[in-house]
Amino acid sequence: MARARATVATLTDGTDRTADEVIALWNQCDVAVANASTHAELFAAVHPEERVRERAEVATQEVAAFLTERGQDRALYEVVAAVDTTGLDAQATRLVEKVLRDFQRSGVDRDDATRARLTEIAERMVVVGQEFSRTIREDVRSIRVTAEQLAGLPQDWIEAHPADEDGLVTVTTDYPDLIPYLSFAEDRGCRIALATANGQRGWPANDAVLAELLQLRHEQAVLLGHDGWPDFDAEVKMIGTGAAIGEFIDRVADLASASAERDLATLLARAQADDPAITAITSGDTAHYTELIRREQFDVDAQQVRTYFDFTRVRDGLLTVTGRLFDVSYEQVDAPAWHPDVTSYDVVRDGVRLGRIHLDLHPRDGKYKHAAQFDLVTGV
Repeated sequence: MARARATVATLTDGTDRTADEVIALWNQCDVAVANASTHAELFAAVHPEERVRERAEVATQEVAAFLTERGQDRALYEVVAAVDTTGLDAQATRLVEKVLRDFQRSGVDRDDATRARLTEIAERMVVVGQEFSRTIREDVRSIRVTAEQLAGLPQDWIEAHPADEDGLVTVTTDYPDLIPYLSFAEDRGCRIALATANGQRGWPANDAVLAELLQLRHEQAVLLGHDGWPDFDAEVKMIGTGAAIGEFIDRVADLASASAERDLATLLARAQADDPAITAITSGDTAHYTELIRREQFDVDAQQVRTYFDFTRVRDGLLTVTGRLFDVSYEQVDAPAWHPDVTSYDVVRDGVRLGRIHLDLHPRDGKYKHAAQFDLVTGV
């Protein structure tokens, strides 16, 4: 962040600069901010030590505060607004236009009191958003089942889940438990209980957090001249307006509803073959009966298919396929990382290292639970 602040100071030092020089300095600032942000966001999501995750969240807040400050810096705005785009290529011209637009969206043209409130809102939204995500990430729920209620699950999964002293087995909402149990367990009541527990992660703690976040978003949008958050947020996206979001969802729903109803009817019919008393498909049924229909109607058995896709083969296969696709090779290296589970690879083409990737593929306490990709260093 020191480099980013130094670049802003250079841009506003009163020196006459060409359009290309201003754009180059702006890009340097963006790269510095991006690299600070990506490190902080990654460590907040995956680092095994809680104190590091907490410090990374603070660093993310500091980055956001700088971006708000930069977006309201009138001297910096005047430097960019003074750029003569005559002679610039289309890409450079577009950059200048988007930067000026973002200054307006930060409130650079508002009075002091409004800009101060916008700063408070922006900083608070980061904190509230982090709290919302953290609450879900750290909320691992579970059910406890008998040995009989493991019927249908693969034997290796059962062996990996020994019973506790009371004879019950703990099944958590982490994916390696959740997905197999919802897919294969025969006990419908336990499947529904686990799916419900998963759907309630973060609740009720996040109710008040979400309400505050929505209120802050609305206030920010109104202060910047919009009717509400949907219009403000959509302004810089392909959808364009808040109204268009609802219209698009309605169109998709209209197009998809017939297929969805047909699929639900198929699932319900298969469920009723097990239990005629079932009247509706729940989140605890979908994966299970989808798997049964694949097996019975299409002769595709996931438990048989999985024998061809052990972890090492899948990982190596993905590296092989993407290597062919992008004309690169991956060379495993012994590199510093944040956890022993991480494996690191140099990305090489024609003997030249283009970059490095790190694979962190297993769940653990405090780690972001979904499939994801995080940048570590950006250079563009």
